[in-house]
Amino acid sequence: MREFLALFRFVLPHRRLLLVSIVFVFIASAIDLFLPYLVKRTIDTNIVPQVARLKKFPDWYGQPEKAFADSFVVLHLLPQYRRAELEKGGYLSEERYFIVKDSVAGVLRVGDMWIIESGTFAALSPAQRSRLRNHHIRNVIRAGVLYMLLLILAFVFNFLKTYFLSLMGQKSIYAIRTTLFDHLIRLPIPFLQKQPVGRLVTRVTNDVDAINEFYTSVLVALLGDFILIFGILLIMMRINASLTLWIMLLIPFMLVATMLFRKFARQGYDRVRRVLAMVNAFLQETISGIVVVQAFNRQDYMDRKFARINDDLYRAYVKLIIIFGIFRPVINLFSTVALALIIWKGGGDILAQTFTFGGLVAFISYVEMLFRPIEDLADKYNIMQSAFIASKRIFLLMEREEERGGDRVLQQTRGEIEFRNVWFAYEDENWVLRDLSFRVRPGEKVAIVGPTGSGKSTIMNLLLRFWDVQKGSILYDGVDIRELDLGFLRRQFAIVLQDVFLFSGTVGDNIKLFSEMSDREIRRALLHVDDRGMLDVNLEVVERGATLSAGQRQLVSFARAIAHDPRVILLDEATANVDQETEAYIQESLRRLLKGRTAIIIAHRLSTVREVDRILVLYYGRLIEEGTHEELMAKKGFYYHLYQLQLEI
Repeated sequence: MREFLALFRFVLPHRRLLLVSIVFVFIASAIDLFLPYLVKRTIDTNIVPQVARLKKFPDWYGQPEKAFADSFVVLHLLPQYRRAELEKGGYLSEERYFIVKDSVAGVLRVGDMWIIESGTFAALSPAQRSRLRNHHIRNVIRAGVLYMLLLILAFVFNFLKTYFLSLMGQKSIYAIRTTLFDHLIRLPIPFLQKQPVGRLVTRVTNDVDAINEFYTSVLVALLGDFILIFGILLIMMRINASLTLWIMLLIPFMLVATMLFRKFARQGYDRVRRVLAMVNAFLQETISGIVVVQAFNRQDYMDRKFARINDDLYRAYVKLIIIFGIFRPVINLFSTVALALIIWKGGGDILAQTFTFGGLVAFISYVEMLFRPIEDLADKYNIMQSAFIASKRIFLLMEREEERGGDRVLQQTRGEIEFRNVWFAYEDENWVLRDLSFRVRPGEKVAIVGPTGSGKSTIMNLLLRFWDVQKGSILYDGVDIRELDLGFLRRQFAIVLQDVFLFSGTVGDNIKLFSEMSDREIRRALLHVDDRGMLDVNLEVVERGATLSAGQRQLVSFARAIAHDPRVILLDEATANVDQETEAYIQESLRRLLKGRTAIIIAHRLSTVREVDRILVLYYGRLIEEGTHEELMAKKGFYYHLYQLQLEI
């Protein structure tokens, strides 16, 4: 119910489409319920004998018997219970008569009716029989035409129901997918980095599609099924209550079978979904790292690993198939037993003349209609479980708390940064930064150096609030960054990473990052870093920039930083993947870019940071040295030894 209500929340904005669909379901269900009854009336009224002679008048009417001598009774006009009383009490003769509209030998006139005994009628010629029952033949033709028209109407209303349901489903799915993606890209980086990408992709694609099928194939269809089931039972009770009660004896057994099916099917679907997410995650990871897989000839190993996961998925599906394979035949068995009961009990009632042949035909049709939605329950439950398990996973993801920022926006910014007694650990108390304090003045260019694992890149993650500090505080222009609006804070920075990520599209798209930026601004930014024409703004870029060289990707990243005109530039070993000639050119471009801006430069190659205003030396999360290149070299401390080591290499 929790998942159902959560899913229904997305339907409410489109409730008019839902209501229209429900109206069409009611109309289509009413037509379906009426069709067997139309057949019953046509058979009882126009095909089989419908008149019996009243041998004696029942005492319960309180009238003298002689006043009703040779009276006839039109059987199909009697209530079923009254006819049964007359039959069992011996009030009716065994002869049956047809109502006719003409006079021949053997025809009796009773009031405004002409009637003829069935035996006498059978002795007539075919032409005579047709002439006498011409009005019945016309009624049967009319009933056939009406039946066909109702079938066409049912088709039209079922089509309209399907159309409006599909429209509602697509609108709801659009809302879910949009909401989910909007929420996904606002989740904290610590959570996202722990999630396999394939699993998140499964949430937005496969899981959402499963919900769409629930909207279009189950949501209103279940209502239609319930309408049919209750309508059928009511009509069957009216036609023959005792026979209906016999059929209803099967319901407890079907309920037990359905509850068992529900239990095992839900477990099976949960297993399938979990393994399917593992398959998607493995595929995404393998394809993303295909260069490494092929370079190290690990195709056979990846084949074996995928085969193991795929085998788990296969086995999960087989178990689910077995569950469904048992449920449907069990329901078919109950349906067959119900038909056998109808033929046995209903046929006996016809022989006892307490039931009509039209009623028996209608009963068979109604029972088939009654068991059809129950048989389809397996398929609907398939869809329901798939949708509810998918929705559970989706809403668990949507319940994850989004990134939270403050609400302060500074009217004027200087680009001053201060770390004040910062402690930070990615896990537990495995501290990456330990009581770190430093200050970067507006317009100052500061380099951060140190061995791998000393916390250099972590400083950038904390500045952008991808992660939050456990102790201490980080200030921007004297304000704790946790008080600042996240959008405002991140607009102050432009980051250039060593591993540049490019989106599919063009070079220009990757420079402006889908913002409202003119082509002139894009070209000017690109010209800052590429006046040799290595790149063109209209050059197509495939996923992750695979068709560009490392140097070209780095140039795009620099142009991107320039184009967004930030107050602070963050460079994480930004020239590591370019050749020396390109690096020299980029260094000249950086001088122009960094002029008047604050810059924090993370570098492993110490030769690239000689011209900065100040160098901070980190050692396992602690600031151990600080000064210009010349000052640090003169001290002959840790920085001096790092520099000498790189020169030797």
